[in-house]
Amino acid sequence: MNIFLISIFEAIYIIYMLNYFKTTYNFAHPLTYFENRLLYHPIEKSNVPISPVCPLGNISAWFYAFIFIVRNCFVNTNFEKTAFKINKYLMILLFIGSFLNFNVVIYLLPIFIIEYFLLKNYN
Repeated sequence: MNIFLISIFEAIYIIYMLNYFKTTYNFAHPLTYFENRLLYHPIEKSNVPISPVCPLGNISAWFYAFIFIVRNCFVNTNFEKTAFKINKYLMILLFIGSFLNFNVVIYLLPIFIIEYFLLKNYN
């Protein structure tokens, strides 16, 4: 499959899941509760569909969607290896950061799987 199509899919998926997806289920653990406005996300189950992602997750979704799209500019150039190395470190950062909210870990599993195989083929 074309890396451009993969990147578009990932960008749309991450924006949708972290900004617009709403559910009544919540996998957040009480230890991941933060009172900080930037890191606040609900930890209890809801009777009405809500987005259990904190504002930092909402902002991060747009950043990573941008990164997924921009990396296509470096495919088949002299900077391809460097771009994918940077992408690898950003994916590690996203993976670690997603553990602030277990909902995000679950939502981003498809991204992590796709990126694992993509980075495996490009390194």
